[in-house]
This record gives sequence, C-alpha cells and structure tokens, in this order.
Amino acid sequence: MGTYAASYAIDLASGPLLNGSVSAGIQFTDRWAAGAGLVCRADRNWTFVAFYAVSENADGNTAVARFGAFREGLLIPVAQLAEPVRLGKGYHHFSLEFFSGRMRGEIRTAQHTYELTANCPHVPFPGHAGLVKFYGSGLLAKSWTVERSHTPFAAPAPRRAGGQEYEFSVFLCHASEDTESVQLIAKALAAKGIRYWLDSEQINFGDRVSEKIEAGLRASRYILPCVSPALTERGWTRAEFGSVLNAELSGDSSRMVIPLMLTGAETDDIPLLFRDKRRVSSTNKVEFEEFVSFLLSH
Repeated sequence: MGTYAASYAIDLASGPLLNGSVSAGIQFTDRWAAGAGLVCRADRNWTFVAFYAVSENADGNTAVARFGAFREGLLIPVAQLAEPVRLGKGYHHFSLEFFSGRMRGEIRTAQHTYELTANCPHVPFPGHAGLVKFYGSGLLAKSWTVERSHTPFAAPAPRRAGGQEYEFSVFLCHASEDTESVQLIAKALAAKGIRYWLDSEQINFGDRVSEKIEAGLRASRYILPCVSPALTERGWTRAEFGSVLNAELSGDSSRMVIPLMLTGAETDDIPLLFRDKRRVSSTNKVEFEEFVSFLLSH
C-alpha cells in the first residue's frame, strides 16, 4: 500500500494487547530495497506502531532501524537508530516491547545487538501484534512469540563481570531431543528481559557451527546445561560447557556453569563434574523466579 508498498499481517489468535512484547526470527529474502519488522497495537485499518529495518545500500548488508506510527495508512516517523545495522545472511532476532507510550525495539544479529527506544506519540490502545514489510520485499519468519505484560519493561544492559562485558546473560546448552522444552524456557527468559544464546536462533545454514558456538560461549556470562537423560549422551553438548567448567574449576570466575533441570531430569542425569553445584529447576515456579532475579541482578 502507498509510497512504501507496505503490507502487514496480524496475529488474531493472541488477541488484542495494550502492553506486551512480540518477537520473531526474520530473514530478508530480497537483498535490495528490503524492509521488514514487527508491529503492535494494530487494527484492520492500517493503524499500528512498527519497529522495522530498511536496507540502505545495494547489497542489502546495511540497514536503518526505525520506529514509525501508522494512522490509517499515513506513516508518522518516530525515531531512527543512528548506528547502522549490519545484516548478514539468515535469520535475525527482532523484538518489540511496548508499555503505555514507551517502546523498545531490538535487532540481534550473530555479531551485535542493536537497540532503539522511543516515546511514541501514538495514543495507546489495545491492538494486535504482527509483521510488516515494505517495498514488496520478501521475508521469512520463525520462532513467533507474543507476550502480555502488566509491568513496565526495564532497559537491559550488557552484564559485566570482572570488568568484562557480556552480550548474553545465559548460554542454553541442550540436547536436540529437548529443543521444544528449551525454546519455552528461552521464551520465559526473554519475557523477563534476559538475553540468551540459543543455537536455533544464532546458527544459520552455511555457518561454521563450532565458530558460532565458541563466539556464543565467549559472549555469555552463565552457561546453562539443560539437564535431561539425553544430555549425558551427547558429546557435543559436553564440549560446550566443558571448557567453561574446566576454567571455573581452575579459579576463573568470569563465567559460571549452572545446571538447569528439565522436566523429568534426575540427579543421576547431571554430569559428575558439576553434580555438587546448586542447580535450578525449570518446573519449580518459585525457584525459577528466584533464578531470574539472580540473573537480573548480576
């Protein structure tokens, strides 16, 4: 529609939200004149708030992140990130949080996290979450989540330990059989504003898996082996947390391994080297909330 050849799709199943968050993995299938992102408080009459990225060069590797308010199809620019967004191939994690007039958008690529906050002049009203694209560009989306919120979001900041800055609070290490359970945990962490590294969101087709995992480990403060009967059978997952655990046992406290017990996990499923560590249960609501508070304060 209009000058920007825009179109959008809304999620009716999640119902209208006044305050909440929406996130998805988004991949641009067109590299030139491409634009796409997330919307909130949308109705059927081209009225919504959008957080999106639009490519600004011929190869499509550099984009501009923006907030815009649409009122019956008329775009009102709200804010633009000064820093250019470097987009590689594959999926990038987009998220949009909204509470009253405050908005925060985030684009997480393999190399960097870009964040834009703004006060939106758009009058807050309940509406649907969804996807938007511009210039008729093609896009693919995955890992779609919508959350309702009753409290204002706090601006997250990279965590520091020993003078070192970390992009992610936690690295989720898991067996492939536990992917669905771990994705639900990741969703719960994201709803609390905790940044996590998860292979399904960070590793794209053609990536060198070992290099991406190593980069994720270096960028994460806490390594969470997601304990289940399947975990101990996977040599690859042991390699992920093993190097950090060895460093920790040698006196390096810059990173820490914390066992996360999945549904059905028993003490015997915990690898011997960290069986004496205090663990956290993903199914005990009180304990998990205590763990979330710990992550937010460290």
